[in-house]
Amino acid sequence: MAQVLSKQKPKYHGMKVTREIYLDLEDDGYKYDMIDGVLYMSPSAFFEHNRIIFRICGFLNDYFKKNQIAEAVPETDVFLPDRGDVLRPDISVILKENYDIIKGHIHGVPDIVFEVLSSSTRTRDLGIKADRYLKNGVKEYFIIDPENKTISLWQNNNKIDWQKLENNRASYILPDFKLIEPEIFS
Repeated sequence: MAQVLSKQKPKYHGMKVTREIYLDLEDDGYKYDMIDGVLYMSPSAFFEHNRIIFRICGFLNDYFKKNQIAEAVPETDVFLPDRGDVLRPDISVILKENYDIIKGHIHGVPDIVFEVLSSSTRTRDLGIKADRYLKNGVKEYFIIDPENKTISLWQNNNKIDWQKLENNRASYILPDFKLIEPEIFS
């Protein structure tokens, strides 16, 4: 008889919690962002989404072997300093001088965030998460759009707004680091 695999529904989607409660939640197999104290479930990524993250991590790893100025990590909780929000970017980059924010999770603001858009997270990634990153001081926000095969770089303009560099994907924080579409989407 064939075994039917079933996955439980997310327990915590829509739940209002504090940072302390968030840390104590039992793992239900889903990942969440906590925005304004409310948990928003992000479904598992598709193969192409993860392949893009893997490629970007590879480029960052190669870059940091030559330029030991920072570290990059995928899928790590970021405990923002205001209002207790906890976000989980696809990739976070922390410069060496800011390593003190790494305490199991990231307790502070990554210098650079990469988000790979998907149909289920696009609105949140380009809206409220982008706003939270801006207001908390993320210096650069790379947005990778697999659907349109584009890469955008947004640079923080004094926590007021993003300077959106649609055709320039060269980081000003990481000298000579640039994402190129064919290398990411091939």
